[in-house]
Amino acid sequence: MAIAEMSHLRLIGLRREQNKILDKLTDRGMFEARATDELPGAFSSGDTGLYRELKLKQSRVAFALGFLKARHAEMAKLLAKNKIAVKKGKAEKIEYTLSDEKYKDARRLITHADFADAAAREYELLHIADELEKISFEIVEFNSRMASLKSTATEYAPFAEVPVKLSELSRDGNIVISLYYNRTSIAPNDLLNELPCAYDLWASNGMTVLTVCLKKNFAEIDKKLGSAGFSRCIFDDDCTASQKVAALEAEISDIKRALFDLNVKALGYEKYVTELCILYDVIGLDIERAEAEEKFLKTDSTFVLEGWMPARVAESVVAEVSENCPNTFIQLLAPEECDAPPTLVENNKLIKPYESITDMYREIDPNPIMAVFYFLFFGIMLGDAGYGLILAIAGFIVGTSKKFDVGIKRLALLIGMGGVSAVFWGVMFGGYFSIDFGATEVAIILNPLDKPLLLLVLSIVMGVIQISVGFIIKFVALCKEGKPFSAIFDCGSILLLFAALVCLAIGMLPSLAPMLGITVDFVPPSGLSTAAMALALAGVALILIFGGRNSKNVFGKVIGGFKGLYGLVNILSDLLSYCRLFGLCLASCAIGLAFNRLGEILMGIPVAGYVIGGIVLVVLHMFNLVLGVLSAYVHDARLQFLEFYGKFYDGGGRLFNPLGVKTKYIRYN
Repeated sequence: MAIAEMSHLRLIGLRREQNKILDKLTDRGMFEARATDELPGAFSSGDTGLYRELKLKQSRVAFALGFLKARHAEMAKLLAKNKIAVKKGKAEKIEYTLSDEKYKDARRLITHADFADAAAREYELLHIADELEKISFEIVEFNSRMASLKSTATEYAPFAEVPVKLSELSRDGNIVISLYYNRTSIAPNDLLNELPCAYDLWASNGMTVLTVCLKKNFAEIDKKLGSAGFSRCIFDDDCTASQKVAALEAEISDIKRALFDLNVKALGYEKYVTELCILYDVIGLDIERAEAEEKFLKTDSTFVLEGWMPARVAESVVAEVSENCPNTFIQLLAPEECDAPPTLVENNKLIKPYESITDMYREIDPNPIMAVFYFLFFGIMLGDAGYGLILAIAGFIVGTSKKFDVGIKRLALLIGMGGVSAVFWGVMFGGYFSIDFGATEVAIILNPLDKPLLLLVLSIVMGVIQISVGFIIKFVALCKEGKPFSAIFDCGSILLLFAALVCLAIGMLPSLAPMLGITVDFVPPSGLSTAAMALALAGVALILIFGGRNSKNVFGKVIGGFKGLYGLVNILSDLLSYCRLFGLCLASCAIGLAFNRLGEILMGIPVAGYVIGGIVLVVLHMFNLVLGVLSAYVHDARLQFLEFYGKFYDGGGRLFNPLGVKTKYIRYN
């Protein structure tokens, strides 16, 4: 598979047919608008007024959805607290049943009829959004009032135990009655005994003091108590502080009831959540179109648009537009050198899930090649046929279901194919839920725990193969660009060194076989060592002589050669990165084996041992499986991005972004 060829579409049509033309262009989700080239005449650019109006509409719908989600969560929290309070006998049961509306991130599956129905009911749904906004204002007002009442109640609370009306705290006449409060609970008896007054104390969340004194002594008493950290009560209500607090709490209870009723009223609109979600995306697609229209040139009666379409569908789309709008002039042009057409990759169903690993392209689509290595490496890192079977079944069930979004389905298929690879490598490694088969040999190639060095060698070999493929791709690309010498000097030299490494490894294999735990029956050709030396010298010579060829002075050319030679360290580092295949496979096997040992111990417990051991084994193996999948996914992607793509891939393109396909809440059946 490859990158789709793009056609540059230029169209001149009548303003009255603009919507009909855009409908035809966007029906298939294969048209991306671009800025229209300046043309002579009385053309003007598109108007931004419609765009602003649509954004405002969408924000109203977004607010309504967010508000309903917040009210749903608030009511769920309230009902949970009430349930606990009822059990403790501290509250009456709230008679309300919360809807089963799920505010999930996954897009809702709808039909085109549902979409059209929501679009037709736009006025009604926007009115509902406005009603929810009014309710939100009322809730804000009530919450503000309740916060104020709570603050006031907090100010009265320190004096609630004093059985004196606050209006009696007066300085009129010769006798003065005053109330003071201090947050500390230490009784100031020594201080009060020295003052010319009678007093009483109440200790509750601090210290409250009631003083009775002559008017002439009030100033002295007030000053000394103030210096000691006491604040004088300034309230003068014709009731006690406890009565005032009770009145405030009653008003707060009324507000809570009103807030509950407003929540119930708001949640009565939850039945419109799906329609509001659809309307959000209806308006979103209109916004896309309005953005595109800003790129058009217009007169009073005509408009000009330009854009990109895949060449394979361009002719048929143009034919449909011409048939429905015969007064339209349409051109299909090939991209010019100064153009920057978007990139659309077209892969089969087997490769498509791997597009989520790479999402930017330029001259080539790396996914078909990368998919093979990603598939193989994922299985090696997991290394267990039992785990792989679970992943394959779960991945393909989710990946082929219509209940899930495209992104989730692609990820599921990616994991499912990784599971198939894990089944293959698990059979090769004899890994079946890390079961120890004792003396029975079930591995076809190697057992990672018995022959770890052989697994390490296999990992390095896989790295050599992938990096070599990367340099071969770069070699071919440079030749196609008309740079054969750069291909030879930059890529050919490295390939020669890898060839030398392969020759050297084959020559040393008989002597290394005992250490790796394998038996080798062949005798390497006698000239392999000489061939390895010659290939290595040729590769090094190319790097030293031509590594600095782009420098303008002799000194730069010499330094460039040595710099290129030093760059071999980076390639060695890249090769060592493939040891993660070895490490993750070994870790998965060892952890699974340890879990099995623990399960055996638990199963030895009398009576319920098998039940306990079985449950523990399932939980622990699920943990190991999840850990293995996360590690394999991340580290496999790292090998592709850094070690593989770094050899040949620029990735500076721009993805094809057609009109009419981007939605937040919905997807079509």
